[in-house]
Amino acid sequence: MKHIGLLILSLLLCLLASAQRVKIIFDTDMDSDVDDVGALAMLHGFANLREAEILAVMVSSLNPWSPGAVDVINTYYGRPEIPIGAVQRFGVYHKSKYARRLCEEFKPNAKLGEDMPEATTLYRKVLASQPDTSVVVVTVGDLTNLSKLLETEADQFSSLKGIDLVRKKVKHLVCMGGRYPADQDPRPWGNFKSDPRSTQHVAAAWPTRIYFTGGGAFADSVPTGKVFFNEKYKHTPMAHAYKLFLESWKRNWHHSADLIAVYVAVKGPRPYFRLEERGYNHIFEDGTNLWRFAPNDERHFLVSEFAGGIDPMAIAERFDSLMVIPGQAK
Repeated sequence: MKHIGLLILSLLLCLLASAQRVKIIFDTDMDSDVDDVGALAMLHGFANLREAEILAVMVSSLNPWSPGAVDVINTYYGRPEIPIGAVQRFGVYHKSKYARRLCEEFKPNAKLGEDMPEATTLYRKVLASQPDTSVVVVTVGDLTNLSKLLETEADQFSSLKGIDLVRKKVKHLVCMGGRYPADQDPRPWGNFKSDPRSTQHVAAAWPTRIYFTGGGAFADSVPTGKVFFNEKYKHTPMAHAYKLFLESWKRNWHHSADLIAVYVAVKGPRPYFRLEERGYNHIFEDGTNLWRFAPNDERHFLVSEFAGGIDPMAIAERFDSLMVIPGQAK
């Protein structure tokens, strides 16, 4: 009887741990910047700690090698079964210093983007299978997939239209993009500017809370990636990507814009960051943005400042450690 009791307790603890994991869909371009690599690595770290469950990874870039690069990273962390969706037609193409090289070096037979499931179809399939208000979507790329998802019609996975399916299944969205309090630079860099119509659409129509997280000096203050230049990790796919990307920069660290978004998605803003609850994110037609304090949009929140007394270098150390958490817990 004692052994049966211990077995029951063990099962209950496993169920409790599983219930506490944050269910994540990660949406990335995985091409023009390397912090996408660090963000996905950190997400796997949270999964190894049993604090997150990675339901799927969506790729918003038309770069044919970007989904394969995602697959390389998922496979390295022992999760090759994670479904990957890719934007098909009417997306944005970005060059990449590392996506193709990762596929050739670590998975020569990697599928190209056009061979992957269409992202919005996979979104609908995954969301329909989850409990209500249980999924956190975190986007660190173009907002193309999310805009298309909102416009989808009923299908074999759900009788709901896209916007209603999101309202029913998604807890909230964490969106990395823009600089705050304002980005009025007309140059076409950043997640909001490559597909500004989709950015405006998501900001205006997404039916749950949106936690916007910023880049610029805020993200530069958290330098990460140094861990992949250590001897123990320098032969990993992540180290390969960081080295390829940073060669011209002549440094061994990079900003943490996308990593901050993943942290907020799994753990929330505290204790590292301050949450701005007033106002809304105004997106202009060219994808530039301005945080306005009035009128208030109850869906919009901003994370772009550190909490009082927080040392950004301590955050960087924590993020670096999360990218190399051992274990392959499912």
